[in-house]
Amino acid sequence: MTLELSDLLAERIDDFAVPPADPGAARAAGRRLRRRRRTTAALAATTVLVVGAGLAVTLPGTGRDGHAVRDPAYASVGALDLSHGARAYADPGVTLYLGGRALPYGEVAWLDTDAVATGSGIVFYDAGRPMLLDASGEVSRLADGRLDTPRGFHPTAKADAEAPLVAWATLRDGIATITVHDLDTGADVGSTTLDCGSCGDLVIDGIDSGRVFVRDATGTRTWTWADDTWRDFAAAGTRVADVRNGVVLFTGPRPADAGDLRLVEAPGTDAQLTLDGRYVLYWSSVLQPTSPGEEPVILAVGPRTPQDGPAWYAVDTDGTILVATADHKVYDCVIAPGSCTELGRVSGEGGDPEFVGVDM
Repeated sequence: MTLELSDLLAERIDDFAVPPADPGAARAAGRRLRRRRRTTAALAATTVLVVGAGLAVTLPGTGRDGHAVRDPAYASVGALDLSHGARAYADPGVTLYLGGRALPYGEVAWLDTDAVATGSGIVFYDAGRPMLLDASGEVSRLADGRLDTPRGFHPTAKADAEAPLVAWATLRDGIATITVHDLDTGADVGSTTLDCGSCGDLVIDGIDSGRVFVRDATGTRTWTWADDTWRDFAAAGTRVADVRNGVVLFTGPRPADAGDLRLVEAPGTDAQLTLDGRYVLYWSSVLQPTSPGEEPVILAVGPRTPQDGPAWYAVDTDGTILVATADHKVYDCVIAPGSCTELGRVSGEGGDPEFVGVDM
């Protein structure tokens, strides 16, 4: 298979969606498009080399558990300290910071906002195949065998906030396989298949409380892997922005029957929940509670409202909040009492800062 630079550029630009009518999401979408225009050429060139190398030298093979075979297409980036969270953020085109390390961006350009940070490392896609960059700095394949890589197939991967589980989707011959994988044991704990053709509208929006939230053009359903059952959750006009600890953050019409899940209306599609589901993070340093009667948490750095100025946010794998401010500083903030520690600076030369797995 040959990946052309023009195809990668077209795929990124063609997939850009019209932003919804809320200020935060509109501003986020504009920044994403400007950032992608500035950096996609360099990113795509690097990705073509990396993916091409992977296709040339990676042979099917499995370990004892059927997965996690080190991929020789990727050189080790060295040991990563994930004990204080992944701390995964990028100065696009310049440096990617991960687990206490500063890595040249061109060497790890495959780690972008489509990846997901976990306590065990970074899960990302290589030509439609889920991969893991673990704490040792090694990259391994999480799924083997032949897989399709059609244009427009961006299902995402999502990590559970409470357990070392990650959900992803792969595609082969028009059949999508959704898999839940335990990163601690290296074993798949559940899988199911969907006949969806090219699956260009298939997205995994979350994994929580024993179920995976799967969206396509018809709406959102939940899949419970313990008994392989599906349940309708919301119509096509509703989006699950995030789901953590039994709390579902949504936009659009309210789902009719959420079962044992607690529904909280989101201020925008790119809002995030803290790992415990208690607060909503959305374009400001004021974290709004998800339960009535609780007080907001105000972080020590960053704007108080989205209109006060730009800042970028991510919930880290240890539950802290990463904040990149307009003066190019990056902080790690503890939710209570809201105190922040400066991690470093970014140059701003490559555009807006990026957090791995957060497409703000």
